[in-house]
Amino acid sequence: MIRMNHRGLLTFVLLVLAFSCDRRGSLESRQREVPSFTVDMTLIKDLSTGKNQVDAYLERDGAAYSEAIITVGDVIVPVIGGGLYFVESAGFPLPSGLNIIKFESPQDDYTASVSIQIPGNFGITNVSPSYNSNADNVFLEWSASSGASNYLLAVATLDYVNDGTTPLRTILFASASQYVVPDTTFENFAGDPVPGVYYIYLIAYNEGFGPYSGIKFPVPEGLPEKLISDPVGTIRFGTVAALDSIIVPF
Repeated sequence: MIRMNHRGLLTFVLLVLAFSCDRRGSLESRQREVPSFTVDMTLIKDLSTGKNQVDAYLERDGAAYSEAIITVGDVIVPVIGGGLYFVESAGFPLPSGLNIIKFESPQDDYTASVSIQIPGNFGITNVSPSYNSNADNVFLEWSASSGASNYLLAVATLDYVNDGTTPLRTILFASASQYVVPDTTFENFAGDPVPGVYYIYLIAYNEGFGPYSGIKFPVPEGLPEKLISDPVGTIRFGTVAALDSIIVPF
């Protein structure tokens, strides 16, 4: 049987207490692990409809997450559930130039921000001829969009899937200000003119662009996307010029 004097007993108790305190301290000092967030986001300034659009899908550790707060500037993007955040409104501010997008998850003490540059306002200035009675080539001209690196130009009918026409889709450098739409745009597969209204879509973008809710034509493949690291994901954005058209009469 081990005997312990008062001094030895006191030393033993102090060691036990110190060990216990050290264990508690190490547990309490551990930082809570921050989950990973991923996002896929599109921002559109549409001068044709007069409405701005923000569309985002957010995941937390691989699962749809609707408890975050996403703001553009100082305005919160509404949550519609299932990890989706969406607004399409003339009143939602999306000014040309610098925009700061902020992602927050209060329950995780998580905050991150990303900056983008929305291309400036611009528009189509000349369509000749706009009444294309002979289904000829058509000359287009437009004003410049500040901050744009490229333009996406498309010319298509609303019923291109069924009327036999093939939408014109082309990517142009920001230095471009005019384009000649070939007469084949107004023909079907047999080479016959197809009467109708051919809408002119012109979009200015930089860093990244892609399809968005309400787009009326298929975008070309291989468009760039802005990659971000916190949260991990992609952002696409652009400015859509006011819609114009070419009429091929019956």
